[in-house]
Amino acid sequence: MKLKLLFATAFLALGSLVPAFGQQERCASNTIWQAKADADPSYRIRRDAAEVNTQNWIAAQGNALRPASVVTIPTVVHIVYNNSTENVSDAQIMSQITALNEDFRRLNTDALGSSHPFYPVTADCELEFCLASVDPSGNTTTGITRTSTTHGPFVNNNADDIKFTQNGGHDNWDPTKYLNIWVGDLGNALYGYATFPSELATDPAYDGVVINYTAFGTMGTAQAPSDLGRTTTHEIGHWLDLSHIWGDQTCGDDLVADTEPAEQDNYGCFTFPHNPNSTCGSGPNGEMYMNYMDYTDDNCMAMFTLGQKQRMYAALNTPRVGLLTAGGCLSTSAQPEAAGSLILVAPNPSQGQFIISTNKASNKASIVVLDALGHEVMRQDRVSAFPYTLDLSTLPSNIYFLKVVDGNRMHTQKIILAH
Repeated sequence: MKLKLLFATAFLALGSLVPAFGQQERCASNTIWQAKADADPSYRIRRDAAEVNTQNWIAAQGNALRPASVVTIPTVVHIVYNNSTENVSDAQIMSQITALNEDFRRLNTDALGSSHPFYPVTADCELEFCLASVDPSGNTTTGITRTSTTHGPFVNNNADDIKFTQNGGHDNWDPTKYLNIWVGDLGNALYGYATFPSELATDPAYDGVVINYTAFGTMGTAQAPSDLGRTTTHEIGHWLDLSHIWGDQTCGDDLVADTEPAEQDNYGCFTFPHNPNSTCGSGPNGEMYMNYMDYTDDNCMAMFTLGQKQRMYAALNTPRVGLLTAGGCLSTSAQPEAAGSLILVAPNPSQGQFIISTNKASNKASIVVLDALGHEVMRQDRVSAFPYTLDLSTLPSNIYFLKVVDGNRMHTQKIILAH
């Protein structure tokens, strides 16, 4: 009961979030956390202790920003809908996954060019996201849950109901092994919010990211100015221990050395430079309003920094270390896609040729290869002879996704091409 009352008190703070002119608030993550910390000092103690661990990890790494390999985070999307409009499509969900992989790998088409003054600190965070293929019980899954609810908008002290089946939402999957994203109606005042890593151990049932269905993905119900998937990018930044670039106070500290000082949150979009040589100490290039951790419009956001990348990897090596070995995404071993059927892909990684074997013959299978952004790069229909040799030797070395579609059965697997 005390925990429920604490979270309810925190969400009462949302009523004062709406900015001037009726504009939606992009993020309530810090406001919610601050309200909880004001009600229970242990929240601040835990976050301070987590920050010490973060700084110790960063100090131990020195300048070794690059991880040993790209980290892929198993992700489950919980769609909680009151009507058919809120029940966003699989395609819209995939558009968000694609946007995340572009943003966190610096593959976004609006990434800063080499002539931009902030380009030297822009980061390929080497983080990727996949819809989980294995659920917490070891069963195959699409990585999507859908819950029809009679609950109204998830707002104010009822906002976190979206995270609990008994309250009209959906319980999260093991947050030490999955990124949980809930998508639903957050009303007209808010785009999204997230939990910080410091609360994972004490409040695991609340852990994850919540996004308004009007700010999710790049199509369907996504509405400007939050229609490029950057709300989810922003909230996952919090989930991986990033702060807003203005430190949530005038001229505050976001604990990252290579983001410019900022007076406050920035809404809308600007002509570069914005607020140069400010009283907060920004240089002649002004504030980094195009950073994903500001509040600018989606079409104005374009970057994380190397320092932010380092903090995210610190989170993945301290409170969120379980994600590094979670195994919720498809592995390079065989994955059953239906009872009694089995598809094997070997070798994986391969220098060019992958042998696809199945214990169920078919005369109508389609083999589709997608790149990391979800774009189809190769397709072969009506494959009837297995084992089948898939030759990708003409494609560049990279991570790809293989789909074998046979009627109502579909097998999806990550494959690695390494010439």
